[in-house]
Amino acid sequence: MTAVRTLTLDQGPVQDARALRDAFGCFTTGVTVVTTRTEDGRPVGFTANAFSSVSLDPPLALICVDNRASSLPVLEAAGSFAVNVLHSEQEPVARQFTLKSGDRFAGLDCETWATGAPILPGCMANFECETHHAFDAGDHRVFVGRVLKVRFDPEHEPLVYLQGRFRRVHTD
Repeated sequence: MTAVRTLTLDQGPVQDARALRDAFGCFTTGVTVVTTRTEDGRPVGFTANAFSSVSLDPPLALICVDNRASSLPVLEAAGSFAVNVLHSEQEPVARQFTLKSGDRFAGLDCETWATGAPILPGCMANFECETHHAFDAGDHRVFVGRVLKVRFDPEHEPLVYLQGRFRRVHTD
């Protein structure tokens, strides 16, 4: 068993980053795939766990994207995106959208709504958003989206991410 650690963040960038990653990893998050389209209509998507509700009135949600992500310029230019919340049986989809090469959308019969962002099939929830506000926050870019349309099926068990691994939880 590992011992509880308390660290002041002044050990150097590498050590501080590792400590933060380990500490943040103690917070269980849901798993999503964020999707959008390039200007010429090509679908783009990536697995993300930095997603949160912001406001009910107006309906706002946020995602955080690493500044080094190849999809960041596409997301900036698109002005809209979809957040697809995955359920426990969709771990292969989550892994597919982390691939560095190949077609991340292979084998998925996506639909589109008003913005054209791909809506993944069979998800626990889908949120179509138009970018309301975007701003820099450290090594990430935060996108606050105005939610335009939702679909949800709460009968599924969620796929979650904890301590660097996909996990499943049983809900009652």
